[in-house]
Amino acid sequence: MRARDLMLVRYSLATVWLVTGVLSLGIFPQQESLALLGQVGLHENVALFALYGSAVLDIALGLMTLALSSRLLWLAQAILVLTYSAFITAGLPEYWLHPFGPVLKNLPILMLLWLLYSYEEKTK
Repeated sequence: MRARDLMLVRYSLATVWLVTGVLSLGIFPQQESLALLGQVGLHENVALFALYGSAVLDIALGLMTLALSSRLLWLAQAILVLTYSAFITAGLPEYWLHPFGPVLKNLPILMLLWLLYSYEEKTK
């Protein structure tokens, strides 16, 4: 994979992390976010912590994706995507069948992370 292509992959991943983080900080209605978190078993202060903590984490991952390239970063992102997917699968399994594919979109994200991870291995 060419360096330019890898950079485009990183920019696209960073965009996903940054936009989802900003949306979670309040652009998407907080009550709807908390209702979704309630469906996966998180309520009250725990739900608020999860909502804002994950938003800040998403933004941090987006910024790190722009600033550095590291196997540990790609692995951490993949673990987080899998964790988010596991919570959704357990509490909101119908999202696997949603016509817009909100969980299915994690599959190509994981593939992009795998490509970045693999490339780091070859160049280090």
